[in-house]
Amino acid sequence: MKKYYIHTFGCKVNQYESQLISEKFRKDNFECTQKPEEADIIIFNSCTVTTDADKECGRFLRKAAKLPSRPKIMLTGCIVKSKNIEIENLFSNIEIITDKTKLFIEPRKQIVSGFDRHSRAFLKIQDGCKSFCSYCIVPYVRNTLWSKPENEVLSEIKNLVKNGYSEIVLTGIHAGKYDSGLSNLFEKIIKIPLDFRVRISSIELSEIDDKFIELIETNTGKICRHLHIPLQSGSDEILKKMNRNYSTKEFEKKINKIMRSLPDLALTTDIITGFPGETEKHHEETCDFIKQILFAKFHIFRYSDRQGTKASTFENKVSTNEIKNRSKDIFEIDSVKRKNFLNKNIGTKRKAVKTGNNKALTDNYITVKQQTEAWNVECEIMKASDNKKKQSGIFEVEITDTSEI
Repeated sequence: MKKYYIHTFGCKVNQYESQLISEKFRKDNFECTQKPEEADIIIFNSCTVTTDADKECGRFLRKAAKLPSRPKIMLTGCIVKSKNIEIENLFSNIEIITDKTKLFIEPRKQIVSGFDRHSRAFLKIQDGCKSFCSYCIVPYVRNTLWSKPENEVLSEIKNLVKNGYSEIVLTGIHAGKYDSGLSNLFEKIIKIPLDFRVRISSIELSEIDDKFIELIETNTGKICRHLHIPLQSGSDEILKKMNRNYSTKEFEKKINKIMRSLPDLALTTDIITGFPGETEKHHEETCDFIKQILFAKFHIFRYSDRQGTKASTFENKVSTNEIKNRSKDIFEIDSVKRKNFLNKNIGTKRKAVKTGNNKALTDNYITVKQQTEAWNVECEIMKASDNKKKQSGIFEVEITDTSEI
């Protein structure tokens, strides 16, 4: 039997689409391998959101091209939408697939039956973005807005839960743009009479309405107490240059409202440091602002030019060394935020799902290590079983000083 190897770069949407590709290859009688040197076909599902993502993809392509077994190499994903000609010039022996849906089983339905090597399942409900934040290449490579019909979302959730997945993470390029609204979709999801919980991977501030907050507050067992709300900068001047449609005052007001209703919520965010024109004053404004917001964790990005974006044409670029130094300041604040959030939760009990390696993830995004022999036995059962027979469930854990966010 021929073998395939697939490597995924980037976001949860890419991971979902890689699962679709994987299921298509298995349907065509291929066997999956975790060793690229054993593969007859290697598929790279790429990301191009940062310069580092481009470089990482290039490193993997060069390694694959040197394999003595000379496998067929296929490259798809976002990088081929923006750098197609450049890649063709560098890697003439690689098949470039600009339309990823050609690799899917049913490109219109886009439904997975499981999630290889994951204990949680990602479910793509939306694609495309037209926000055009000045630093972001995504609207140029994924600009067609699409939403999965509600009945298909509900059907896919039921199928995944019945196949052993107790947490479903709803994801999209701009999930808040879901056609019928996230609140309406969540209202239908929580009525599914199965034992599972749902989490939204990321949502913009303006897309969180009162109904959504109320649904989280009143459905503890079904909706995770975790929201990832991108901030990007704590300077109003920089936010305007980024084309982010809110001020720090508006952000703080909305977050305070959310936290009053959901005091145990894990609030995570994205921060970009070193945006063109960012001065030391702007950086200090960001540091001061993020200190006063009840964040639990940051995802920190060092700014890198994306050719074709508006920000790539901006003057007053921040030096690499200065970006590095400023990111250290943000990381230090992040460390304090994580400790504060953990300390607030130590000694409490939360609902969790297994994430492998004798660890579990709570509804409010805390990773807890093995605590009981019963849990250990359950994890061993999970390791020994296949995807469709996986023993899984939601169980209670106590958060200790060995936990991490």
